[in-house]
Amino acid sequence: MNQLQNTNYNKRMTQNDRKTCLILLWGLFLCFAPKNIFAQSSGSLSGIVQNALGEKIPNASILFGNNKYNRYADMEGTFSVKSIPAGTYLISITAVGYEEYLWEVVVKPGQHTEFTAILQQHISELDEVIVSGKSKVQKAREQSYQVSVIDAKQLHNTSLNIAHALDNVPGIRVRESGGLGSDVDFSLNGFTGHQVKFFIDGVPMESMGHAFQINNIPINLAERVEVYKGVVPVDLGSDALGGAINIVTNSGRANYLDASYSYGSFGTHKTSVSLARNFKSGFTLTLDAYQNYSKNNYWVETETPVNKYGKVEKVRTRRFHDRYRNEMVMVGVGVRNRSWADHLIIGMDLGQYARELQNGVTMEDVYGNRESKGVTLLPSIKYLKRDIGLKGLDLNISGNINLGYERVTDTINKQYNWLGEVIRESDSDGAERSRGDNKYRNNSGVVTANLSYRINDKHALVLNNNFTTFKRVNKDLLKETDQFFNRPSSLQKNVLGLSYRYDPSEKWNTSIFGKYFVQHSKSFMNVAMAENPNHDDYDWKSNTFSTYGYGFASSYFIRKNLQLRLSYEHGIRVPTSGELFGNMNTLTGNVDLKPESSENVNIGIMFNPSIKNTHFFTFDAAILYRYSKDFIRTSLTESFATTIQQMVNLRDVDNRGVEGSIRYRYKKQLNVGVNISYQNLINRTKYEGGSNDIVSIVYKDRIPNMPYLFGNADASYAVNRPFGTDGTLTIGYQLHYVHEYYEGWPSLGEESTKITIPTQWNHSASLIYAFKGGKYNLTLEVLNLTDALLYDHFKLQKPSRAFNLKFRYFLFNS
Repeated sequence: MNQLQNTNYNKRMTQNDRKTCLILLWGLFLCFAPKNIFAQSSGSLSGIVQNALGEKIPNASILFGNNKYNRYADMEGTFSVKSIPAGTYLISITAVGYEEYLWEVVVKPGQHTEFTAILQQHISELDEVIVSGKSKVQKAREQSYQVSVIDAKQLHNTSLNIAHALDNVPGIRVRESGGLGSDVDFSLNGFTGHQVKFFIDGVPMESMGHAFQINNIPINLAERVEVYKGVVPVDLGSDALGGAINIVTNSGRANYLDASYSYGSFGTHKTSVSLARNFKSGFTLTLDAYQNYSKNNYWVETETPVNKYGKVEKVRTRRFHDRYRNEMVMVGVGVRNRSWADHLIIGMDLGQYARELQNGVTMEDVYGNRESKGVTLLPSIKYLKRDIGLKGLDLNISGNINLGYERVTDTINKQYNWLGEVIRESDSDGAERSRGDNKYRNNSGVVTANLSYRINDKHALVLNNNFTTFKRVNKDLLKETDQFFNRPSSLQKNVLGLSYRYDPSEKWNTSIFGKYFVQHSKSFMNVAMAENPNHDDYDWKSNTFSTYGYGFASSYFIRKNLQLRLSYEHGIRVPTSGELFGNMNTLTGNVDLKPESSENVNIGIMFNPSIKNTHFFTFDAAILYRYSKDFIRTSLTESFATTIQQMVNLRDVDNRGVEGSIRYRYKKQLNVGVNISYQNLINRTKYEGGSNDIVSIVYKDRIPNMPYLFGNADASYAVNRPFGTDGTLTIGYQLHYVHEYYEGWPSLGEESTKITIPTQWNHSASLIYAFKGGKYNLTLEVLNLTDALLYDHFKLQKPSRAFNLKFRYFLFNS
């Protein structure tokens, strides 16, 4: 028995010893065997992702179907896998704005495989821009019109709104009366306010309300922004004296989600969400939503009364009554690829805003209770049909109407100083500026029809008609005023345009166009101009006129990268409803305004050389000339012991200016740019007030309260894979410069008493970290880095130093 047990035990020991020996031998083999023995069962591969122009595509997704080997291309469009088992793989390569690229690769044992993936530009059925080898941004820049184009996609990780993005374009100054949500005054080559028209996807923005303004629209809603200077294409279909801004949205993307949130100084919160979904059935859904909120309690330095006796001291204090919030939701549903429509979109925009009014036109008028609020309710429709009955004949119709309202409240009879203290108070009925609680409906609508016909490769026609209607109904919620005076003001405007384009060769193209304008306005007003009017002093007053404009634009490519541009327009701009009837706040109406006209000339050159496909340069320069008649500009008047604005016709103004920009890029790493603008607006009104023998003292003066020399600079450097495996860290710097200028007419007053807006240097910096192919993005910004005193029109102070932190999530599926 014991012998049998010993025999079994010895057998087990022998088996265990064999296993142990085998493990030891295998371990020794692993330690001392040549490494290339195992490399024979695996291989490696690398690749470059680029577009049809040979430009590298950064952050492209490289998917193997196995998360272990999935990669993102770096800033130079390259990627590599050092060790991957031999075999056959189907690789999917995707990037924002490009079609999916599928590549079957065979990885051989012990071999390295290289390849180049050329991605094709993604063209959605909804996209009206034809792309053939060039990006939509490039094609927009190469038009015959004098145009600058912002590639908004490059700014989606910033906290910029549309207005602040435009502030970096040569010839543009965006001036605001305060912080987030404040009044904005836009200047393009010396033309301001409504002399420059704004469009979103070619539809005028005039009717969209205060909840949808350029200084509260996040940059993420745009794909690009086109800036037309002096000469405006007929396609945009509206009157514009000095140029036009067309915000092109992301509607060309088929399926995507873009969501972001940022928090910043002065209690500022911003949220933005955009998405689109296109189904195989042809059903289309789009959603854009954003929210802005800020206390706007930034620091200001100013003089203010410190007691009821009027003692004035200079103080540094925070703004105390400047809170702003707004929300906006834009929904579109429709169909595409039908026999009767390439796309039909029914939309509804819902928005609201609430704003505390801290000050008037100047810093001297301080408020502590005034506020305004409003609601936007904007149904819309967009219809496109290509080849409608005839090949090359396209019809595009869009329309919207704002059914919302706005409200201004001023019912507290107190006077505040900049310390937030009450220095005057009364129990009697009164107000800080003008007593009232008015709810008014600016019900405005617009219908645009565009018929284009591409006859052949050399000839094309465009016929455009734009009709605008406006009606303001004011309701006094205090019921203290005589309702006899509250009659609706109305306006109807029509602009008809026709253009012809001739393309004799790839080098040269020319467009000629004409426009016809008709407008009728009517208002119930104090026609007797009585100081204390009664019923007999009021009557209806109407204003009707018609006029026409015309022009041309031509472009010639001396070489593929050297373009000359020449354009001219006899531009017309008719007064807007706000200028005619006022804005119920700081702007009073003037129904006697006449249309203004301008002779606009642009001569431009653009040169885009490169060295070894590594160093890229852009040189863009232009000379401009403007001669305007009945020029409409802002004038300050006194009303109820406060200063308000009114638009007036200044008979003749000319402007001679130059602008230029230089940009350099090294691969995808370093990007540096600088631009400078000079505009010399001169008053050519020789006789004022009906006098034909006394020359005006301000004749040949530079137009006041208008920057004439300004510029911008920026630089960014991208560090690829800063933390080892994934992502890109971009370090950025921006500079805004404005030379000093007079607030008033240079020839009026003593030199020592003239108010001057001083020279300003505004520095900002940013850090942007994008990872997972741009799916996740983190941004840190410092605005007004040196905490400098910055001013805008009439020396209103802009925000002090501010910090912003933004997180963005982006998902795209073409």
